[in-house]
Amino acid sequence: MPYLYLALSIVASAMLSIMSSAFKRVNSEVPDTASFYNVIVTVSAVACWGVRWAFDFFFSPKILLYALLYGIFYTMAMTGLFKAIEFGSVSLTSFVKQLSLIAVSVWGFIFWGAPVTPLIIVGMALIVLSLYLCFAHQKGDTGGGVSLKWLLAAALLLAGNAGASIVQKYQQMEFSGKGGSALMFFATAFSALACIVIYLKGRLPEVSRISKPTLLCPIVGGVSSTLLNAFIILMLSSTLSTSIIFPGIAVGGMILTILFSVAVYKERLSAIRWLGLAVGALALVLLNI
Repeated sequence: MPYLYLALSIVASAMLSIMSSAFKRVNSEVPDTASFYNVIVTVSAVACWGVRWAFDFFFSPKILLYALLYGIFYTMAMTGLFKAIEFGSVSLTSFVKQLSLIAVSVWGFIFWGAPVTPLIIVGMALIVLSLYLCFAHQKGDTGGGVSLKWLLAAALLLAGNAGASIVQKYQQMEFSGKGGSALMFFATAFSALACIVIYLKGRLPEVSRISKPTLLCPIVGGVSSTLLNAFIILMLSSTLSTSIIFPGIAVGGMILTILFSVAVYKERLSAIRWLGLAVGALALVLLNI
């Protein structure tokens, strides 16, 4: 069953990227839509987690602390993502975003006693290589080179993404697998408030110019985010190691997203990116032996 959850997590992770990409493609001529998109995603996630919590009710005041920490890390990740794209390479920023999931596994090796074998070490190294090949060699990349501002923003993105997942794991450990729905309801509520503040303080997009059918994209993104975290919670309380969960989601979601772009958008991939996909597939096999 944990491997089914992992497969579904990979699909949900890919859906998050696919919905974001579809929204940006259709509304490419409308500037400053990122913060608007994130408001709808997080509000949709709050609604989904509210429904989930109603059927899985559990509450402890301490969960609010974990939720606040999760919300802080998530806000850090969003701020770092926006600034990194503004200051530097989009593809390298995407690389760092996925790399943050590998950081969670490294944390697991050090603090959670996750098993370390030669195959896992090789698999992790291949996943980093796969992510680099797929993200660092994209044609038509926008943004500048690697500057100090980009490095600081990328570090904020990496720490925020990794921190949110680490907080989620600690909450599940302390409450013996309970309270995951409560955690995510309050965490997404804090995140939604942060997104609304960021949206109102930034340059407001011309909402009237946004394609109405594409408003479904952030809603589906919010549902996908809920499903992704729901499956992660289930896996964190299972026997599946974090050395498999987070690298698997990182590279599996990336592979599905890229293959979707090839099939639907007819994108042509360079030999380097095809090699990256092959290396990623091999890494998944090694991690699961």
